[in-house]
Amino acid sequence: MSKVDISNIQISTISHATEDDDKVLEAMIYFLPEDIDEEDVYIETVENEGCFGNPIKIHTITINKSKVAKKIFKRIMDLIKSKEKNVNMLKGDIDLRIEKSKIYLRFNKQKAYLGECDLVDGDDVVRIVINFKIFSPKNKEEKVKEVVLGELE
Repeated sequence: MSKVDISNIQISTISHATEDDDKVLEAMIYFLPEDIDEEDVYIETVENEGCFGNPIKIHTITINKSKVAKKIFKRIMDLIKSKEKNVNMLKGDIDLRIEKSKIYLRFNKQKAYLGECDLVDGDDVVRIVINFKIFSPKNKEEKVKEVVLGELE
């Protein structure tokens, strides 16, 4: 990987009242390497209300340690590379997924629970935001694009 560090990674999803919270968390944990220590991740659940007044829970996993975040980034890129469809989709719309020093990825939540990586655009997803440490005031998007595409090679 390029010499760009990662500031943090956030993995989040919504759990509807009809869903099993443990299964939803398993879908999120699918994106973490097995050798990550529990103390290196922060898990938060917030109870909220959906658009139609239905109860929902917003689950968020935050990783703030750069060394750990790099491992997770590599795991996510390896999962994306496991399916040519994912690679083609990411390469095709990478400019839409990058803003400043962040890349936004969405994965099918049901498939993640089943141990499959399926990059999608839509609802009912596990959303991952990777925030890179880029100190140059210009061309942050290009640097992120370079790092991500380099990892897909």
